[in-house]
Amino acid sequence: MKKKTLAVLLSATLVTSSTTTVFAKDITVTIPNYASDEGNSNLPEAAETVTNSDGSTSYTLDKKQQKKWKKYLKSSFDDSIKEILDDDENYPNVEDITYNDDMTEFEISFASSDLAPSEYFIGFLPLFIAPVYQQVNGIAEKDVDYTLAVKDSSDGSETTQTYEENKSDWESFEASMGGTSSDDVNNTSSSETKVDKISLTSDSSSLEYSGFETMPYEDGSSDILGIVKFNFTNKTDSPNSATSFYNIKAYQNGVELTWYMGNGNAACDNIYKTVLKDTSIETGFAFMLQDAESPITVYAYDGFMSNSPYQVQEIAIK
Repeated sequence: MKKKTLAVLLSATLVTSSTTTVFAKDITVTIPNYASDEGNSNLPEAAETVTNSDGSTSYTLDKKQQKKWKKYLKSSFDDSIKEILDDDENYPNVEDITYNDDMTEFEISFASSDLAPSEYFIGFLPLFIAPVYQQVNGIAEKDVDYTLAVKDSSDGSETTQTYEENKSDWESFEASMGGTSSDDVNNTSSSETKVDKISLTSDSSSLEYSGFETMPYEDGSSDILGIVKFNFTNKTDSPNSATSFYNIKAYQNGVELTWYMGNGNAACDNIYKTVLKDTSIETGFAFMLQDAESPITVYAYDGFMSNSPYQVQEIAIK
């Protein structure tokens, strides 16, 4: 998803920590700390704004402000939908995105299940708007819910997901792509193995290092992405991708490298592509290199907890 779209959506996100007094004159909503400062600055006026110790921000709204927030949230959501539908390059398979007036039912239609990398994020659209909209609309936090239906017009298939399931998937994605703290890296309770070639296997999946290459960040740019490639095999009865099971980090000169999508690289384009049981696919993780000479150190975690077992491999750039 484009940064602009994601920033707008995150600015209105209410995932886990909101409170509402139903039928009261004023309500309070809290936006988590991962919402961007730029996005927060676009929010309508609030009667009171409080920055909490965990980095989140709480907004108290009177009745007039609640109406403005509802209008803003729907307008932002509609703008995001239009941006996606108008962008055939990044979202070539999206046919339509619809929702009902109280934001409890959503439907996304695709022309194919062979999605572009950007299209894998579209399933999180309701999560970034619906919870806060429902609570501004007078729904208690414990009662927030919605149904997301994803349809593939090429074969008529349909999958559905609830708010809690959607939120759980987002939290797993955040864990797989979020920064690893020094405590995580140095946690002696983790099962660490330094290897010449990463090879993780379990009853549910396997991941084996298959190679490394570099590519320009974009045409004409001096910035270079390092692509760490793995062969992923799904052993479960449900379709899954490598990011469902594994968390990959890379370091250069002792500093964690920033993860990028690496669009246009065949392995990177498979990063969120699911495969059926006993099927393998090569998938790539792209990182922005500090330089084109120093080796990188790759941590491959079998899971998303700080004490998950992991293997460490050093890779020479040249």
